[in-house]
Amino acid sequence: MDNNDISKLLRLKRYEQPPAEYFENFLAEFQLRQRAEVIHRPFFQIAWDRLCRFLAPPSMPRLAMAGSFAVAVIATGSVLTWSDSETEGLTPSMPTIAQQAPAPSSPSQATKSAPAVQYVLPAEVVTYASRRSF
Repeated sequence: MDNNDISKLLRLKRYEQPPAEYFENFLAEFQLRQRAEVIHRPFFQIAWDRLCRFLAPPSMPRLAMAGSFAVAVIATGSVLTWSDSETEGLTPSMPTIAQQAPAPSSPSQATKSAPAVQYVLPAEVVTYASRRSF
């Protein structure tokens, strides 16, 4: 066959199409061929293949993706539900005044005594910054 004959044959084959039944029955015929191939294999080979698939470790990318998604969901939920009870709803307050000292009985004691007002500072520093800031 020369080049000319091959090109004529290819042009002729280009217009060929299989019958409509071929496409309708393709899947059923394919499955029948697969089943026939499995039937002709020995039982121990089929059992060994199924056992190996059952005992094989699961696909690691699937587990990694599922685990990272679960961590992301848990982290998002914990951040959204986290409340700063120390700073939530509090306004900065003025220092409270301690008990006043008793009034001096004589003017000479007034000069010797300590100031009458003492301030008590809160135990925690009041700040507007969130504790969650990095």
